[in-house]
Amino acid sequence: MKLDKRNKLLIAGCLVLLFATYKLALSKTMAIHREHGNLKSKSIQAGDIPVQLAILAQKEQYYDSIMQQMDIGDTSIQNNLLRTINEQAKIRNVNVMDFNPPHIQNFDNHRLLTHSIVLNGGYTDILQVVYALERKGSFGDIVHVDFEKKRDYRKRKSFLEATIFVQHLE
Repeated sequence: MKLDKRNKLLIAGCLVLLFATYKLALSKTMAIHREHGNLKSKSIQAGDIPVQLAILAQKEQYYDSIMQQMDIGDTSIQNNLLRTINEQAKIRNVNVMDFNPPHIQNFDNHRLLTHSIVLNGGYTDILQVVYALERKGSFGDIVHVDFEKKRDYRKRKSFLEATIFVQHLE
């Protein structure tokens, strides 16, 4: 019987010793090992920061060059559209007769804006302004161009008037 008690005490002592060893040494070691893994992954990420900054700087230059090619500033699309039309009108000898605020149609999750522009001038000059609007900026689609020959009875002259509709989604 003594042997049985000794074995039980030996097993119980081993279990208490194993528990004490885990509590005093192994748990702290495992926590430090986890923290070391986290810090190592953070240091790897921190090592990639200069590469990521260089990539972001290249992207910024690329997007700035695209905006410069499209001649888009920091103002609204309506202001950029009006500025582009005025620049082209000066170059092509076309008069801007009317630039109305956009007509807005709301859909589920977006808006459709339609700008109405009335130009007065020669046929080829108006077409060149329309072409510049299509190519120069991201103002949207030119959905309609209506040419109408009108007569000014006071001056006894005929002139060409074009109504242009430009649509874009927001």
